[in-house]
Amino acid sequence: MRADLPEPLVSPRRDALAQLASSEAALRRTARRYSLCADDAEDAYQRAVEILLTKSPPADPRHLAAWMQLVTRREALAVRRSRERLLGPRGDDDGELLDRIACDRPDPQERLERRERVAEAIRLLFELKPQERRALVLQAHGYSYAEICQLCGWTYTKVNRCLAEGRARLRQELNKKSTRW
Repeated sequence: MRADLPEPLVSPRRDALAQLASSEAALRRTARRYSLCADDAEDAYQRAVEILLTKSPPADPRHLAAWMQLVTRREALAVRRSRERLLGPRGDDDGELLDRIACDRPDPQERLERRERVAEAIRLLFELKPQERRALVLQAHGYSYAEICQLCGWTYTKVNRCLAEGRARLRQELNKKSTRW
């Protein structure tokens, strides 16, 4: 208990923080449900938390959860309206609106393409000779030529040859794959 604040002022803030800790995931889901993208949802959630901490009603703590859901939903809708105004009038295609939203996270199509590229790279790595694969993996993990020599007991020339031949074979397989499509 803080000595500089009287009891009635400390208790609502403590209740608000306890409510926030117990229902953070539900509040974030609510913000995401009414937002256009994850970044907007995070903005709405942060604004709702700010309102909770500055203007939380001195009501019964049991009603605080419902009040926070309402505030979070209203903030998410407000962020959505401001984003839609920023993006301009809607066209016939709602997908076009979503494509213009600046969001740092990759969309599902980009994630799928990346997973496919990674799976193909792993498959191609396993087609290499074991020594080429080992040298390439060690270099990918940040080891220098000298460290690879020391770890594997190879000469500098062997490390250089394994890396060069491994890269050349990977490039060759990738070129074959791109011409097949």
